Amino acid sequence: MSLSSSQESELAAARIVEHATGRKVEPYDECVECRDFHDRSTPVNGRYDFHQGECGALEVTFATSGVAERNERDWNPYLAACPAPTLRSGWHVMVDSTVKVKAPRGKKGARESRDFLGVVVPALEELERRGVSDLLMGRVCVSAPLHDPACPYGVLSRAGVLSAWAEPGGDGAGEIRTGVLFGFDGMPAVDEEDAKKKEARQRKKEQAKGGVRPAPATAAPTEASMGPVKSFDPGFIARLESRRADDELKAVEYLQALFPGGLSESELVERARRLVDERIELAKATTWREGVAALPGPRSADAGTDLVDLLEGEFSLHPDLAAKLLRADPRRVRREVFFWLTWTRVPAWNRLVRDGLLPDRAPELPAGVTGMWAGCLPDRTQVLHWSAEAGWVRHSTEGLSPVAICRR
Repeated sequence: MSLSSSQESELAAARIVEHATGRKVEPYDECVECRDFHDRSTPVNGRYDFHQGECGALEVTFATSGVAERNERDWNPYLAACPAPTLRSGWHVMVDSTVKVKAPRGKKGARESRDFLGVVVPALEELERRGVSDLLMGRVCVSAPLHDPACPYGVLSRAGVLSAWAEPGGDGAGEIRTGVLFGFDGMPAVDEEDAKKKEARQRKKEQAKGGVRPAPATAAPTEASMGPVKSFDPGFIARLESRRADDELKAVEYLQALFPGGLSESELVERARRLVDERIELAKATTWREGVAALPGPRSADAGTDLVDLLEGEFSLHPDLAAKLLRADPRRVRREVFFWLTWTRVPAWNRLVRDGLLPDRAPELPAGVTGMWAGCLPDRTQVLHWSAEAGWVRHSTEGLSPVAICRR
């Protein structure tokens, strides 16, 4: 999202909330209309966006897909015709939007990922050599039932190509035009595998700087992942003391069986007493620690997810939303987040509102958040609001005039 569209959406959310609730909404973070801070009572960094009446705080954010936005930016240079002199025809190639422009690295030792054109051009050359002018993934390879690594069908499939066709009656100038099929439902919010790899690389760099060798994959839990020290509770020790006499008699019988006729009565009693003493002292001194289960990571969600699940996933992915509201003055007991769903999340919105439905359950909100708004940027005719008092409520925004929030 660009800065200007972000500011416009913040203002739109504030106007909608003021219209729906009748409560005055004014900027607390930087005012996007006058570029000043109306409220200077706290430092400006990390503040929520708006005061809502005398006792409310409002944070505005986007529910989007970083994967979709990154891929859309990466694919833009390929949407225009790209010259390919080694081809005889103009090719139209359709790719899946979840695929990265850079193809995965090759065999071990290949340092650079190959560019999309560097992968598909040789495969299309091979199709032309075989007399193939159109391709739809899922068809059987025309040359062999088994694909060898160089088979153009396999190469194009691994590059994310869904279909390709040569333009009939071309002038012989080779070029490629790429189209992207955005499957919104399958769009994850973040590239979890990529995030894990980046985190692992950063961890290795920090360990190398500190002279620490990377821990093996099977390393024992670190100190930070171990629970508190545990020991036998006093009640257990008291029970051992209460049965001392019985345990000493059992120990005498055990020693008599172990050393028949070898120890005097006094020696048997003394040894039995020492055995029981050692057992109780060991129980008093024994401590241990248990590994603490890892905290659950951010919940993943895509546009195929139920709307409430999707927004709960957003809270998990962006803990700063609740953190900002938690820093609000204690008198601001109403603390809400307004989610704008972007184009990547339209299906989750449409499945619900096109039939006039409301979500069928209350959201699980993090500490610091008491309510939630949801609107869809491509469909600004209505918004949904949840509060503990009223549950889910639909508000119409049709005909809402753009009244200024800044009242200076």
